[in-house]
Amino acid sequence: MSLKKITSLTMLLSMLVMTFTGILLFITPPGRVANWSNWEILGLTKDLIANFHTTFMVLFIVATILHIFYNIKPMLSYMKNSLREFVFFTKEMIVSLIVFVLFICGTAFGFFPFSTFLDFGDKVKNSWEKQAGTAPYAHAELSSLKSFTKKIGFDLEESKIILQKNNIIFEEENSLSQIAKQNDTSPSFIYELLKKNLKNSNQTIPLTGLGKKSIEEVASTLNISVDEFILKLKELGIEAKKDDKFKNIAEQYDMSVMDILTKLGYQKE
Repeated sequence: MSLKKITSLTMLLSMLVMTFTGILLFITPPGRVANWSNWEILGLTKDLIANFHTTFMVLFIVATILHIFYNIKPMLSYMKNSLREFVFFTKEMIVSLIVFVLFICGTAFGFFPFSTFLDFGDKVKNSWEKQAGTAPYAHAELSSLKSFTKKIGFDLEESKIILQKNNIIFEEENSLSQIAKQNDTSPSFIYELLKKNLKNSNQTIPLTGLGKKSIEEVASTLNISVDEFILKLKELGIEAKKDDKFKNIAEQYDMSVMDILTKLGYQKE
């Protein structure tokens, strides 16, 4: 067997896996949505996809180091001029460095077309939220049933009765995630079940992850029309359009997303 061939083939296979998982991670919903709804694609959870991506990244790095070791001579030849003299900044190296720097700067500073590509990814990620829903507050799935009902204003005893009637096995000290896993469902299902059967005027609006959303998407989350939301912002002296990113608008006025929401009368749990 040739270790050199094994190295090259390992690089190829690990690159294919990383490409596959990278594409999936590009379109997966934010963690707050994935964890809340037990999101899966092709039978893979977001955490599992991320784990595959990480482990195969390590394999790819090791294989790349070995590949460089086995091919050091031809690689060094790329840095020689027509007189076979070693020159680090060959034409090819300069072009490679330009492409390298272009991708770093384009990503860091949001130049076109990098910004367009990344914005597209954000839209795809956020689109899952319409299907899966959002937790009423950050990491709600980690809260115990007792803590969860208290935070969102549900009566604990009534909640327990509803869960029992629907054959949900639980302990009030267990987290929503644990209860959901034990009953082969999602924290989102538990929440919707309680919300459907309990009437409470103090239910919270999920205010997590609004920074990456457009003004129109934020308005939808707040259950108001986009025109009404833009008008409310204007009353605060903030000019915005429906397609603007909420976080970008906040930064333009030297504020945070929560600063604006607080001024509008919303409170985060």
